[in-house]
Order: sequence, then structure tokens, then C-alpha cells
Amino acid sequence: MIIPVKNIFADKEGFNCFACGPLHPFGLRLTFSYDTDTDEIFTRFIPTELYAGFPAILHGGIQATILDEIAFWGAWARFKQSGFTYDLKVRFRKKCPVGEMLEGRGRIGDLNHRIVTVPTRLMHSGSREIYTEGTIRYYLPDRESRSDETVS
Repeated sequence: MIIPVKNIFADKEGFNCFACGPLHPFGLRLTFSYDTDTDEIFTRFIPTELYAGFPAILHGGIQATILDEIAFWGAWARFKQSGFTYDLKVRFRKKCPVGEMLEGRGRIGDLNHRIVTVPTRLMHSGSREIYTEGTIRYYLPDRESRSDETVS
């Protein structure tokens, strides 16, 4: 079953995430859906020329940001817990265009020693041509050791 993932931070005062903040003036404003049958998280969006590095090519740092955000919201959707990027590995396979519908996807792995591994990819939404792949590991601290009470 595919369910929309609610941005639990959107109403928090001072929340201004570049990737998923709905009010960030220059942000990507990504939203996510989660497929409970496959443990996949996904987002679809059309990046504008504002996010290009070279003309008509999505900046590599933006691509890495999108993959990292996929992993965060995937971990949240599956485990209902926020975490932190432990490490991130990105492979840029082809030039990623701006101005076209893109889709980012990640498969949420199992929790192992407080770490969840999320293989991710950024692709063309229609042709499914893969532009970027990544493996992101997220650290999910145990609830007792966290000092931030704004997240579950």
C-alpha cells in the first residue's frame, strides 16, 4: 500500500530544511510517499534551472542532497524515528537534467546495530533512466539517549 509521508517538522517554529521545508524560499520542497509492500520511499519533482550547476544539468550536490533526504524520510516512514546521516556514498552515472520530471527512490533496509542502510537512485520518471545512485547509512539513536525532544 502506498501512503503519503507527513512532514512532521513542517509546523515546527524555525524549521527551514532546504530539501523538504515547504516554506523554504529557494528549497526543493520535496514530498514523499512510502510503499509498505516493498519498503520503498519515493518522491517525484521537476527541478528548475535554479538548481543547475552547468547549464541544464542538476548540480551534483543537489543530487546528493535528494538521495540523503530519501534515506531520512524512508527511515522515518519505516521505523517512525528520526536519525542522522552516518555516511553517504554517491555515484553519478549520467548527466541529470533540470526541467524534466525526476523520481528519487530508496529501499529501506533492516535496522542493524542502530544503522539502517538505504540504497537510493535518482532517475527520469518516464524512461526510468538512472542518473545517480547512492548508498546512505542512517544512524537511529535509541530513544533514551536522544536529547532532542522535538522528534519521536
